[in-house]
Amino acid sequence: MQRDIEGMGIHYIFITDDLGIASVFPAIKFKLTDLKCRQVSLLYFSVNKQHIFQKELQILERRFLTQLYVSYISKEIEAATVFPNVEIEAVLNANTMPHMNFILSGNTEFIEKVKSILHFFDINEIQIQIQFFTE
Repeated sequence: MQRDIEGMGIHYIFITDDLGIASVFPAIKFKLTDLKCRQVSLLYFSVNKQHIFQKELQILERRFLTQLYVSYISKEIEAATVFPNVEIEAVLNANTMPHMNFILSGNTEFIEKVKSILHFFDINEIQIQIQFFTE
């Protein structure tokens, strides 16, 4: 019996910093209500440990218990040389969807560092959507 891959869904993986969270938050809410989307992960790096939208994200985590995973990372990506790799690798290894789409949002330096980590894990350029912001 062949499985319907199209009906199985897409895993959207958002990777953002403090600067990019405002643009991805509405997209996360939209993806959680999309019938083709079965899984949403957010890796949220915050230098100042304030994690804007944390309360709202916690409410969404409770409502979409099996669909939404949020990881709050309180380190600069530059200071955490191994840690981002571990977080990203864990999300990749736990993926159960046939398709993954990556949405990177934040300042230019952050985006470039995340892209290099994703390339290390053989993620193709086509799978990465980038939103650049300046402070």
